[in-house]
Amino acid sequence: MSDVRQRATGRLLSGKAGRDDVPGAPVISTGRRGSHATTRGQGFSWVLSWTILGSLLPGLGLLAAGWRRAGGFLLGLSAAGLLALGWLAIDGDPLDRVQALVVAPERLLLVTITIGVIAVLWVVAIVLTHTQLRRYARLGLGQRLFSVVLVVALITGVALPAYEAGRYALIGRDLVDTVFQDTVDAETSTALSDTSKADPWAGVPRVNVLLIGSDAGESRIGVRPDTMIVASVDTYSGNTVLFSLPRNLENVPFPFGTPGNTAWPDGFDCGDECLLNAVWTWAEQDGSGYEGYKNPGLAATQDAIEGATGLKIDTYAMLNLKGFAEFVNAIGGLRVNVRERLPIGGDSTLGSPIYHVATGGWIEVGENQLLDGYHTLWFARSRWSTDDYSRMQRQRCVIGAFVGQVDPVTVALQFPQLARAAKRNITTGIPLRDLDAWVELSKRVQGGKVTSLPFTKDVVDVAYPDFGKVQKLVNRAIASSERAGRQPAPSSPSAKPRAPRAANPNKAQDVTAVC
Repeated sequence: MSDVRQRATGRLLSGKAGRDDVPGAPVISTGRRGSHATTRGQGFSWVLSWTILGSLLPGLGLLAAGWRRAGGFLLGLSAAGLLALGWLAIDGDPLDRVQALVVAPERLLLVTITIGVIAVLWVVAIVLTHTQLRRYARLGLGQRLFSVVLVVALITGVALPAYEAGRYALIGRDLVDTVFQDTVDAETSTALSDTSKADPWAGVPRVNVLLIGSDAGESRIGVRPDTMIVASVDTYSGNTVLFSLPRNLENVPFPFGTPGNTAWPDGFDCGDECLLNAVWTWAEQDGSGYEGYKNPGLAATQDAIEGATGLKIDTYAMLNLKGFAEFVNAIGGLRVNVRERLPIGGDSTLGSPIYHVATGGWIEVGENQLLDGYHTLWFARSRWSTDDYSRMQRQRCVIGAFVGQVDPVTVALQFPQLARAAKRNITTGIPLRDLDAWVELSKRVQGGKVTSLPFTKDVVDVAYPDFGKVQKLVNRAIASSERAGRQPAPSSPSAKPRAPRAANPNKAQDVTAVC
């Protein structure tokens, strides 16, 4: 071998060969790269370490592999993204930002697209980083197989969360589009005048929502409201009064000027069948004056409840009771106090309590019981061994349990199941553009005090009701709730509590006190 060829070979073996080496000299890989890259390691552990680091912070591994421009660009994007997330986390309430996204379908679609783009770029960065790192390392067969498994695991760690986040965003978008209306049905709901204000409820001191539990079974004609509760909310404090109306209330008056008042100027008084929960069917079948309404049964029922309570109903939310169990199961059950043994199903056709038959078993007495959806539904509906008034109280207890037990974490974890149940079983008059304001109001309600005033047989004679008295009690309960919402919190937490007094059926009580 000539001296020139020996010198060239020596330069190659030492890793010092350059572009001016002798042509034709043998190429011997040293496992190192150019002077711009690191000269350490470059073995199996080196490849794994930089692959993992480059996956956690995209761009970092590419820098180690010698891809300065691409690595620097991705690293800059990664740093900017982390800074943006940090700013969002410390600037204001993160839940408020999530809320703003959830209530806007177009934002949810943009979020889905953004998540997809980021995930694709991230996966490409992982693959590119690993392939470029392996160019400078000699790996055995087992090491190469392990590297493939590692890359697949890293890609999965990026793709699965991105898929779930995108799926949640699309589910939320579909739910909002399905349940909430683009326009307001002025016959049954009232929209907010200005939702762009810092507090859209500033000019609305109180809002009244009709909560309806519908029982439109196959054996029934039309919708028969099984549960009718007016939730009157103080928008400042979130304090809420629940007014439960018995479904068998007779002679219900309609406000002057409504089609119901024209048809029934002396109240809905056609006989034993003209009960409050029959107004819906009357309006859909024979309701003179409601024929041109978008939802005649709902409009007539709201008119009747306005006439009975003296409250102007602003909007409604209706839940199909057959789907109620889905909601309870989705949140993992509901804890309630069962004060009396309740039959599941049953009949009392023989006319005596001793003949009550629980065709589906019993819900036994017990404190703080965790009931699944099926049993919670029957806890709220059972009446063969009790009466409608006991059932009204249990229904208010279920509402109170939902308000107190459902939290943002539970909703987030069970969101797909809750969304499916909501799509199938909930209708409301809340317009889409007002949704953000209503979500904010719901947070105030959770932080406020919920009281209830059921119009039981101890308060009103359902056959010959005194609606003047009913409206007087409604106004008194609302005034008491407003005063409580504007009083400062007690300054001394060690102050002795007042001794409990006997419940007054004519006054609203804390829901937890009667449950």
